[in-house]
Amino acid sequence: MNRVSICHINQKEKELTELFISSNNIPKYILGVNKLAKSVQKYIKVDGIIDDFTRVQTSKNKNILNISDIPKDAIILVASTASPLEVKQKLDDMGFINFNYLSFYRFCGFDLVAPPFMVDFADDFKKNFDKYETIYQLLADNLSKKIFQKVINFKITFDIEYMIGFTNDHKGQYFDKTILPDMPNMIFVDGGGYVGDTARQLVSHFPDFKKIYLFEPNEKNITIAKKRLKDIANIEFFNIGLSNKKATLNFNDKMSYSAIYTAGATTVCVDTIDNIITQKVDFIKLDIEGAEQDAIDGATRTIAKYTPVIACCIYHKAQDWYKIPQKVLSINNHYKIYIRHYMEGIFETVMYFIPKPKEL
Repeated sequence: MNRVSICHINQKEKELTELFISSNNIPKYILGVNKLAKSVQKYIKVDGIIDDFTRVQTSKNKNILNISDIPKDAIILVASTASPLEVKQKLDDMGFINFNYLSFYRFCGFDLVAPPFMVDFADDFKKNFDKYETIYQLLADNLSKKIFQKVINFKITFDIEYMIGFTNDHKGQYFDKTILPDMPNMIFVDGGGYVGDTARQLVSHFPDFKKIYLFEPNEKNITIAKKRLKDIANIEFFNIGLSNKKATLNFNDKMSYSAIYTAGATTVCVDTIDNIITQKVDFIKLDIEGAEQDAIDGATRTIAKYTPVIACCIYHKAQDWYKIPQKVLSINNHYKIYIRHYMEGIFETVMYFIPKPKEL
């Protein structure tokens, strides 16, 4: 596996960080209204905040401005994590000097809000390189290996140039027809059903599905999901999370990126796939904010007995990149492993476990 040096520096982004901090002559703006932008304002006096889509009018006593209001000699720090390359291209086309929050976080030396799911990655990769290398060698196609390297290099360096070539593809996420087998009359487990987005896409891709089990611990989300999916038969909703045992945990749903912790604001019930589903399962999807490893432990019988397709998000924790495949293959080694990435940024890296063809 070719790996970038952990000390790799995007010199241009480093210089723009220094300019944003030190210059008193250039107008400074932040694009994005979020906690990342607010943390920058603790250290840097800016001339305004840019957001063409928010209804909020001020942030940290600064007016929210439209991009058309910004002087052309300004420097813009982009604090949006959703589409960093698209935003950069638009600002470049408009002639603005701009750079990304990830670079600013890496080079500025301030105690800023950390980008989600990034800060522990370089240390873990350095300590456990052999484990990453082992999984890399197990990947079933060259595209998976290319994606593996690009996303890891991005997480190590915070350099968004490694995201070039990726696009936001929420409709295709979990349902890559180039690697999924034919699954007529599918029984689908939607772990982390949110507001029904994945279930709706499943019906679009596999209209002959047999049943969907949708698990979502957030009561507001599952209420929305039930309304959005009311026209679809054969969906069973569970207002619980998935884990390795039946329990009551604490769920921090006040954060931008909700996750299950040992301490939190809201209690939530969790249970295992093996406890709830006794019949054959064809496809398990897991995007459960860092609890994927526990959910796999809780599906040991199902995975061992039925060898379902598994599409599991691995972007929440660095260790997920090797611990999740270790767990799955220790239960059932009749899988090929693929990786796909469905966003030009931090989120939506999916590891697929596809059953190997049965030997005749």
